[in-house]
Amino acid sequence: MDERQGGRLSAREAALARAGRVKRWVAGGAVALTGIFSAVAAHALPASHSSKQKAVQAAPVAPAIEDGGDQQQATPIAPPEQAPQPSAGAGGGGAVSGGS
Repeated sequence: MDERQGGRLSAREAALARAGRVKRWVAGGAVALTGIFSAVAAHALPASHSSKQKAVQAAPVAPAIEDGGDQQQATPIAPPEQAPQPSAGAGGGGAVSGGS
């Protein structure tokens, strides 16, 4: 149904091509403006980052432990003598996925 006259595009095809170009330019412009707005916001609002640092600095600091000669040696944590066993009242099994 394309009616090409002497290598020229029909009005419909030309309009579709123009609409495609406009759509690409609008999408590209939206991405560029989003990047510009985010950069402006990042430079305009530096307090949001520094407020986290202030909160960490405002936390109470534990008193320093003096290096005394009467400190106890830390004993390493030993593994349990037996592995944990499942409870007897579990109802005959674990969780069932997809059951009804």
